[in-house]
Amino acid sequence: MPSDVVQFSDGEKLLVCAFMGPLNAERCQQIQEDLIGKIEATESVVHFDMKEVTFASSSFLRIVLTVNKRVGKERLKITNVDPQVKKVFKMSGLWDALGMGS
Repeated sequence: MPSDVVQFSDGEKLLVCAFMGPLNAERCQQIQEDLIGKIEATESVVHFDMKEVTFASSSFLRIVLTVNKRVGKERLKITNVDPQVKKVFKMSGLWDALGMGS
């Protein structure tokens, strides 16, 4: 998996997926299969750290929906969301649907 898109940190009860740069369709396609496989292989809480994300396309929203469907919103945490990326989540309705707050 390309290290310039996502890095994993596997703790005892937490899988951190730290994303970097723009999450456009091409970059999401590169990581989707491996990312979903890694998430399905764990019982841990899945933490998407968006600190280094500058853009999120509908392809990334589709990944979020897929992960949410497979692990449930109780096990999916998304943090450090840039205000511009947060707008994308809010416009799609995902922000409230995933219980991400204000």
